[in-house]
Amino acid sequence: MEVLLFGLIAEKAGADRIQLDASSLDQLRALLSARVEGLAQMSYAIAVDRRVVQNDMPFTGAEEIAVLPPFAGG
Repeated sequence: MEVLLFGLIAEKAGADRIQLDASSLDQLRALLSARVEGLAQMSYAIAVDRRVVQNDMPFTGAEEIAVLPPFAGG
């Protein structure tokens, strides 16, 4: 699946999108931590089909996945 990366996370990964094969959100988090140096120590959110999710969920492979750094502003 294609995973979109934004901000500092994209900079650390050296790309704005990467390909990963994950069957669940928890597996995706583990793969991302292994792929993006320092991600485990960062605060970030994962959006699935444009909705931020926190709890584990299965993937079908058709989802739009985005990894978002913390946002500031008003």
